[in-house]
Formats: sequence, structure tokens, C-alpha cells
Amino acid sequence: MNTPYLLTDKQIQDFLINGYLVLQPISLDANFHSSIFTQTLSIFNDEGNPGNNILPRIPQLQNVFNDPVVSGALESLLGPKYTMQPHRFPHLTKPGTEDQPWHKDSYFLYPKPLRHHQLRYVMAMYYPQDVPLEMGPTAVRPRSQYDAADWVYDRNKTPPEDVDIKTDKQHDVRMVCTAGTVVLIHYDIIHKGTANRTKDSYRFMFKFQFNRLEEPTKPTWNHDPTNAVYDAADAGLLQPIVKHVWNWMMGGTMMIQQSSTEQDIINWKIQLHNKDSETRLNAAYNLALSNEYHVLIEQLSNNKEIYRLEAAYALTACRYNKNVINELQTVLKKEEKNEDQAYCIAFIFSEMGSIALETLPLLVHVLEITDSWLLKKYCCQALGTIQSNNQNDVDIVVRCLIHILLDRDQQLDTVNRSHARITAALSLANIGAKAAEATLVLKDALYFDQNRYVNGNALLALERIGTSEALKIIIPARRIWQATMKQVMLEEDIALLEHRRLTSTQSQSTSNLTYELVVEIIVNILILITVILN
Repeated sequence: MNTPYLLTDKQIQDFLINGYLVLQPISLDANFHSSIFTQTLSIFNDEGNPGNNILPRIPQLQNVFNDPVVSGALESLLGPKYTMQPHRFPHLTKPGTEDQPWHKDSYFLYPKPLRHHQLRYVMAMYYPQDVPLEMGPTAVRPRSQYDAADWVYDRNKTPPEDVDIKTDKQHDVRMVCTAGTVVLIHYDIIHKGTANRTKDSYRFMFKFQFNRLEEPTKPTWNHDPTNAVYDAADAGLLQPIVKHVWNWMMGGTMMIQQSSTEQDIINWKIQLHNKDSETRLNAAYNLALSNEYHVLIEQLSNNKEIYRLEAAYALTACRYNKNVINELQTVLKKEEKNEDQAYCIAFIFSEMGSIALETLPLLVHVLEITDSWLLKKYCCQALGTIQSNNQNDVDIVVRCLIHILLDRDQQLDTVNRSHARITAALSLANIGAKAAEATLVLKDALYFDQNRYVNGNALLALERIGTSEALKIIIPARRIWQATMKQVMLEEDIALLEHRRLTSTQSQSTSNLTYELVVEIIVNILILITVILN
């Protein structure tokens, strides 16, 4: 197995600022990339776009993400317990294709008003052929990943009045690249496909989504301890955001305290209502890092949604301030039926992670009494992130998530309702082995929920639970893969995994399976997910 090539401090900092990183895999040659291109073109010509099913149709694609440069970058950004999500897509840009509108990708095709400044999701884009400018490279808008507005040009939509629309090319980076290039982007960066001006050249781009499963407790990249403190002076208006996210990824155990003058505070409070979104967000984070959180909590009740969202993002930087957590709980108790405020507070607690452990009883209560599926979704998210590194009150949390997973009505399945089940299944995966009580419900979700992404996250949760009972549920899925792919997968392979699991249990290291075994299981499960979901 190849040892992952971890990123440096500088690469992590560049990613936090600009939102993308260009990688060149070292284990794959030109023939490999040419083969991927040829196979994909044949599938498109014969059957059309396979969508989420692309990985089982071309299993060799997994080699791209096994490459030590690519896997090392993903581990550096998302921690060693990252996973490939079931939504992936091969994009084909044919000659004559015009520009896409600028956009941020949805989460499993669902809206998510509050996304993630902290690094939880990363998208990988793989190009099996050279992509010159005239072929229509992907374009990204650097430093746009923290924009609170979720806007799209065209498609009968207009950007919010206060979004600074920059349409000149100097703000774009076009990913002109050679065959085999992998571009990692912050999942929330603004991007688009550009026009293919060639006469006969086809451009493929494979999009894969990855997310972290555990909260950071220490740097997971090639960190130089002398760089522990990073002031992000090169980040411009993004400085306070990048400082916060860096501290979070370092597993910081205390809140960043920055010295600010009285005039600074006055100016930032005024700038909270500035027309420019970057200026507003800069002010909000600076206030958070200066312990001026009261004005941000007040912003959560503002009639203007964009102000509420920006305040919510900034308040995540107050994660080590117990007064903030207490005041937010007070507001949530009072406004538990006010969807606009309540989901923002649930989001803040979800981003705080285990530091917000004391909020679990309130979150469970709100989840049980609210009729808002948007609020339920953010409560489910919070239960998963708070519990991912903690096992206090785990039983009540698991049962609460089970209830959401069982609450499905295919005739009345709204967008937020189905997304809540997707989130509940992913939160059970976050919790891992301690969520064993959910095994049978996850089996039910795997086979009977009509939402493919619920199926995928249920399978992931079962793999993370890792008990003998969970593996027995996974075995039939392996057989489905055998029949679908017309390949022989010996039952001895399953027996070997089970034997290793039992051996690990006997040595009292169930939660620390060897890295090789974890990767082996994940690779196999990822193949299974794509088949079951289609």
C-alpha cells in the first residue's frame, strides 16, 4: 500500500484562502488515463450518462483516489476517517457546449441555506484527457467558498441585491490542465463549466464528493509545529475566517482572542450592514474573535436572511465561549418554533462539535417537537458532529436519529424531509460503533427507503458500526455487486474481513482497526454503494 503524501502547512493555508488545489497523481500513467477516457466515451455512446453508477461501471477509477498524492491530500483536509459520498457524476462537455451559469453545488441535490466554512466537504474533479482553454475547462471563483449567499446566475434567478457580481475574467481561474490532473475544491466554491470551442474534442470531468466523519483533534497534514499560530495576513478580508478554520483544523482547545480597539468594534458593527458581502462577513468574524458576540446573536433575529446566515457562520468561531453557548440555548428555548432563528442556532451547535455537548438535551427536545423538517435536518447534523468524538448520552441520540430515519412517507416526502433522513443516516455513520442499536433500522433504510442517498449513508453507517450483524447485512449487497458486475467475489474475502475484525476485538482494539483493513473495507463498500443506489 502506498504511503499517503500529506499536504504541507502552506498548501493547507492556500486551500483555506483560495478554495482549490491542483494535484498530479504519481501512480498512474498516460495509458491509464487514456483507458478511462475510452471506456467512458463508449458508455456514453452506448447507454448515456451512468451518473452515480460511474464507479461500478469503471472500477479502475478508484485507483485515482488510491493514489498517494490524492489520498494524502484528502486525508490532510478531511482527516483519516474521510469517506467518498454516494453522489458522483461524470460530466461531458461536447463541442459547441456553452458556458454553465456560475453556481455552488447542492448537497445531494437538496438546498442547504447554511453550508460549511469549516472543512467538512471537499469535491474532487478528475480529468482523463488534456484540457486546453478552447476545450472548456472548469472555472472557479477563488475565495468565494465562504460567500453566505447561495446564488445562481441565469436559470430564471437573480443574485441577491447585495451580492457583488464580478463577471470579468480576471476573477476567474480556468483549470487548463494535462490528462490525469485532479483538482480538489472546497465544496462551496463558486464554479462553472466553460464553453467547448473545439470542433471535435470531448472533455470529461469526473466529480466525486468526500466528507469528514470525525471532528479534528490535531493536524492531519505534514504540520510544522513552529507554524501552529497562523495570522492569515495574506487572506485579505477572509483573514478572520481563515484564522478560525485553521485553528479548528489544528484541533484548537481555546478560542482565538484578538486585540481590538474600541473604534475597531464600532466600525465592524457598522459594517455588518455594508452592501458588500465580504466586508460584512469580515466584520462578523472579527466581532466573534473579539468576544463581541451579543450583536451577532441579535442579528439572528434580523428580518434579512443574509444577515442571519452571516451571523450564524461567525458565531461558530465562539465555540469555546461557554457564555455564547448558554445564551444561544436561551434563545433557542424561547424561539424553538421560529424556524428562521432555530435552524441557525442548531447549525451553530453542529459546527461547534463536542464543545457543545451540553446542548444535546435541548437539540433532542427541539427535534422531537418541531414540525420544521429544515430545523430537524440541522438538529440531526448537530447530533452527529457533537457525538462523533464523544459518547456521552449516545443512546438517546441514536434513538432520536432512528426515529427520523423511520419517519418516511413516500407519498408526502418533501425535499427537507428526505434530506433530514439523509442527514440522520450520515450522523449515525459519524457516531460509528456506538450506534449499533440502529443496525436493523439502517438495514431497513438500506433496502426500503426510496431515496438513494439515504441508502448510501445507511450502508456507510453499517460499515462504520462494523459488528458481525452489520457485516451480515452488507454481504447480500456484495452479492448484488457480483451479479451486476458479473465478477467473482469469493465469500472467503468476507470471512477474512470478519476474522480480522474478531481478532481486533480480542486484542481490545476494535475502534482502531489497521489502516490497511479500513481502506480495504472502504474501497469495497464504496463500490457497493453505487450499485445499490441505482
